Amino acid sequence: MVDCGCSPWGGNYNIRIVTPFTRSGRGSGSLGLLILLLAAAACGPGEQLPSVVIVTIDSLRADHLHHAGDPRDLSPRLDALAAQATRFSQAGASAPWTTPSVMTLFTGLTPGTHHVDLNDRALAATVPTLAELFRGAGYRTAAIMPALTLADHFGFDRGFDDFIFATQGHSNVSGPWSINHAIEFLRDHRDEPIFLYVHLWDVHYNYNPPVPHSIRFQAGRPAGPGETDDITVLAGPGHDAASLSPERVAWLEGQYAGEILFTDEQVGRLLDELDRLGRTDDTVVVVTADHGEAFLEHRVMGHTVHLYDEMTHVPLLVRWPGQVMAGRIVDEQVGLVDMMPTLLDLVGIPFASQWFEGRNLAPLLRSKRPEEEGPPLLLGTSRQAMKRGLRTPSWSYQVDLVTGEDELYDLVADPGQQENLAIALPREAATWHRRLCKRLAHRLPGGEVGIDPLPADLQEILAAGLRTLGYVSPAGSKGGRQGDPAVERQRILKATGCPVELLPGP
Repeated sequence: MVDCGCSPWGGNYNIRIVTPFTRSGRGSGSLGLLILLLAAAACGPGEQLPSVVIVTIDSLRADHLHHAGDPRDLSPRLDALAAQATRFSQAGASAPWTTPSVMTLFTGLTPGTHHVDLNDRALAATVPTLAELFRGAGYRTAAIMPALTLADHFGFDRGFDDFIFATQGHSNVSGPWSINHAIEFLRDHRDEPIFLYVHLWDVHYNYNPPVPHSIRFQAGRPAGPGETDDITVLAGPGHDAASLSPERVAWLEGQYAGEILFTDEQVGRLLDELDRLGRTDDTVVVVTADHGEAFLEHRVMGHTVHLYDEMTHVPLLVRWPGQVMAGRIVDEQVGLVDMMPTLLDLVGIPFASQWFEGRNLAPLLRSKRPEEEGPPLLLGTSRQAMKRGLRTPSWSYQVDLVTGEDELYDLVADPGQQENLAIALPREAATWHRRLCKRLAHRLPGGEVGIDPLPADLQEILAAGLRTLGYVSPAGSKGGRQGDPAVERQRILKATGCPVELLPGP
């Protein structure tokens, strides 16, 4: 492991490069080893393995891309990619902030099952990760992680030969750094099958696009004397973000748009390198986001707090020339939770569906089969609020676990989720509540996933770092977390107001 305090984009950073693949302190359990052995049998000697590149763009909401309806020219490279890919118009993140959302992508499990939903737990050793399965199948694996929310302490390093991680502040431009490392990895392993994960952080607040992107979509006005554009303050406790004037919100949203355009160019650099290396046709490319971003649609700025679409509806593009249908738009409800079984199937790594809570979308990607109504997407947040919910393309339902208030929205008639129908439609709300309770009570066939608490001193270090990003835990949550997953599930079901018969035993 190499520690250094330097960076090509300037600023004070701690960059750690872990290579080759190592595990320090949290070895794989027997289930993980069994799955790795199965994965190793995926392809015989000499068979050509397709590569996989996943790009997540932090805080990119689905409706802020030109191909998804934004009238501005925000995303020319992603628009071109969408024309070559299958686009899922109703994709959702399982949580409105990075750590639980990306862990869901890496495991095919919802946050309530993998338990990595705050800063106090790591992924249990018995849970296999996407990178572990790809590495076991003969892939060279790498992750580019420019944010504390994706630290190795949570288990994000598992399965990666190269885990390149940097901690940094809001005000720095990190996209070129991430893409430079990604391009270097592609060149170094141009003749090998690779699994590459790249997280791009610039769209995350605070919005600081470089010139000329900072003036491209400029509107409204910046902070004046006695004001701030710091979202960690505007979205933090004790500040009423709803008091911001429309001019201030327009300014912030314009800077956010500039960050999207800048990040779009960085994604383009990565795609161009695949072309230059002749790897485009044998590489599955996935571009998505970990969550969205709010601009006072529901009286808050930023993310983490709510389960409305501005925070959980994300883009999802999947390209594999000749294998995945190009230019197709799929309107089924899907989520990041579906990506692990989907990618494993696409490249031919064996797996058992009962290992995951997500659906395998590979048959839909490969063929013209009719779309079908899949299960509602389970949503949840335990940071700054305690909420659980369900979403389909037509309906959205959520419950506040602290107040007991529930909300029901008709997304066809009210896509902005402004008219709560829970009182006007009590029977429908009760039906959705029962559906939510059944989903929350669901357990994997093998039983509960274990909880791996982090040491108290490390929890506090991570919490201090996350507080600088504006992330705070909900009031009263400290000490309420349980080490027994069955007890934890019981606590959530009780707080949701679920029937006694659904509660698991102690």
